[in-house]
Parts: sequence; structure tokens; C-alpha cells
Amino acid sequence: MNTHFRKPASGQLNVPTAPEAAAQAIRESIISGELRPGDRIIEQKWAARLGIGQPTLREALNELTHQGLLRKVPQRGTYVAQLSPEDYRLIQEVRIPLEAIAVGKAAENLTQEADTELSTLVNAMAGTSMTATDVKHFHDCDVAFHRKIWELAGNEYLRDALETISFRLFVFAVVDRWPENPKAVRERIAAVQQHLAILEGLRTRNKRTAREAFIHQSIDYWNHQYGLGLSEEELIWPEPTAERAVSSVKGESENDHLEASHK
Repeated sequence: MNTHFRKPASGQLNVPTAPEAAAQAIRESIISGELRPGDRIIEQKWAARLGIGQPTLREALNELTHQGLLRKVPQRGTYVAQLSPEDYRLIQEVRIPLEAIAVGKAAENLTQEADTELSTLVNAMAGTSMTATDVKHFHDCDVAFHRKIWELAGNEYLRDALETISFRLFVFAVVDRWPENPKAVRERIAAVQQHLAILEGLRTRNKRTAREAFIHQSIDYWNHQYGLGLSEEELIWPEPTAERAVSSVKGESENDHLEASHK
């Protein structure tokens, strides 16, 4: 399991290996905009820059390829991946329903301390400028906001699934926040508004209300910024009602009785 956004356990020293450190350096270069989608990774250049051998660098490149940040083209080399609108749509079809579950659980577990932490992160996002350094800080706060929700949900399997699914989404969303992008300011404002609305949903401490707010805000944001054409109907997973649950149990009992009568 890749722990892309995971913090080490309290008191535990987390020392990265050489390939892990190299992968992080290249990942940071993608986030900062130094490496752009479609750029080729020149192995000799990066091995020399990082002070490592090419076999070690290749381990790092393999890991980043596995994470979806790079793609290997046979006989040509390794390139920074590019996500199309269709890629974003396919990721969101899985990510939004899963994170809605986490949001619902987080709303029920929200403490004043967690509320303050989430509010601080959104305020930090709103207060950033358009410099390259602040774009990186905006990204870090964005990741930390969602990570806190996953933590509050209290389900490590759900958290790990969301980390894996959302990883490349978070990284490549930075493309639209680089200073030279004409829609960077609009994108940043929309992202802050989205996170504020998600936080308001969490503050209701009502599972259903928080989930609905998250789904609505996420779909609205991604449709406006990326034109994905997502709809709430296709992304909301229906919750089983008490009547359905009773029906299901009743059906199972009747089946058991029929099976027993045929024996």
C-alpha cells in the first residue's frame, strides 16, 4: 500500500530510502511546475542532480509510474503523465462517492479541535498569493484538509483507498494553479469556496447533510472548472433503508425455510 499522504505514527522516525527521496524530489518538481505534463524525464540529468545512480533513479521512476504521475513509452523514455478531462471524470466517479462516506463519518466525529484545524487550513488557502511558493502551500493545505476528514472518519481502509485514488488528482490539479495559467485566480477562489461549503456541512454534525453538501460542492466545482458533466444522480450511492433491511432479512429467512423443506 502506498502511503502518499500518510504521516508517520507518533514518535516513529520515518527515514526515506534513496529511491523514496528521489521520487519525492521529482514529485515536488511536478507540483511546483518545474516539470510539466508531457515533459520527458532525462535519467542522466536527474541522477546527477540528485546524486544517485541510474538504477536507484529507475526505482523512483517505477514508483512514480505506479502512482500514475509518470508514463513509460517503449523505445522512447519516461514522461510526466497528462490527465485528460475523461481521466478526471473516471477518477471522480469513484472518489466522490467514497469521500462522501468519509465526510458523513467525519461530521459525526467532528470535535472543536478538528473544526479549528480545518478552518485554519481553509483560511491559509484563502490567504495565499499567486507566487510559485504559495501555490505549493495552497496544494499542501488542500491535501491536509481532505486528509483530516479521512482521519476523522475513523476507517483506515477507507482512508487508504482515498489516498490511492486521490493522489494523482491532487497533484495534477496544481497545473491549474500555476501563476501563468489564465484561470489560476478563478480556480483558487472556487477551490476556497468549495472547501468552506464542505466545512459548513461538517459543522452540522449530521451525516446526511454533510454528505449532500460535499457531493453537491464537489460536482459543482469539477463541472465548472473542468466541464466534466458529472451529475449527482450517478454519484450518490443509495443508503439502505430500514424497510429494505427488514425485507432482506425476511427474504433470507424465507429462502432458508424453502431450502430446509426440500431437504
